Amino acid sequence: MRRRCLFIVVFLGTLAARAQDWQTCKPEGDYSFNDVKGAVHRVTSSGMYSSWDEKTFSRSGDLVAVAVLKTLDDSEMGSSEHAKDVLLILRSAFACPQRCVKVSDDRRPRMTLLLLEHLSEITKGKMQTDIEELKQFVTEQARKANGASLVPK
Repeated sequence: MRRRCLFIVVFLGTLAARAQDWQTCKPEGDYSFNDVKGAVHRVTSSGMYSSWDEKTFSRSGDLVAVAVLKTLDDSEMGSSEHAKDVLLILRSAFACPQRCVKVSDDRRPRMTLLLLEHLSEITKGKMQTDIEELKQFVTEQARKANGASLVPK
């Protein structure tokens, strides 16, 4: 009977551990997805940008693009005010990927480059110069952090 109870307790404990929400998981020294999403919401809704937000973005890399997509819809992202905020946020995310971003997959700007393409489409090319400049910056930063072969073209 004791063995059966012990087995059930261990089994239920492992189920509970596996069911942990991925959005709240924090790699060592980094921020959870919910932290990044909260910072994106704070910056885009208040128009204010703090050093805490800067630190969150610079340590999160490509995860920031996912948070932007989850936080803002196309109509919000397409407004010139929010589009500028998104560009600023994405620039911060790739300011120092080599030293700041601990998760190696987040040093590769896969989602960021897709988001920039999408942003170009929904702003109807009004910010094309700024978007192209940021694409070059992000690609160059990722190339420095990962090596030329790991950055999508």
